[in-house]
Amino acid sequence: DNELSLDGWNVTNDAVMGGLSIGNIQLTDKALVFSGSISTDNYGGFTSVFKKIPTLPDNVESISINILGDGNDYQLRVRTQVSGYDLAYKIDFKTKQGQREKYTFKLADFNASFRGRIIDNAPLLEAKSISYVGFLIKAKQEKNFSLSVQQIKFMDSSIGKVQL
Repeated sequence: DNELSLDGWNVTNDAVMGGLSIGNIQLTDKALVFSGSISTDNYGGFTSVFKKIPTLPDNVESISINILGDGNDYQLRVRTQVSGYDLAYKIDFKTKQGQREKYTFKLADFNASFRGRIIDNAPLLEAKSISYVGFLIKAKQEKNFSLSVQQIKFMDSSIGKVQL
């Protein structure tokens, strides 16, 4: 459906590697709010939120997000399986404090990465292989964050959108 809900969203903090960052997800005013604090203690510095999605049609060409920013930099990330390995594809975006913004990113512009390293020889991102969508914030300094996500749309050239 087109209604936002918390169903299926999961947070992964840097505690998986010994860090102390904390991310949360909540639903407020018809928006998903990804918020928390980044800690650089114990070599930490990131947190993320992801949701498993149904298989997308082959003709999806881009992802559009409508967000309310906090001035921090984020990554829009999708996960796929390539030759039996989980691989993340990411694209960075900057937010402006207190401003609602809409971004549209072509799948062809996403960069493949594994554990933070760019994979130059990875195949181009294909819609049908995307299994998760989410956001990540990383920082080299302590900071609080709050990203309000009003909408995520998968776009194709013929009908304009595919629901999440």
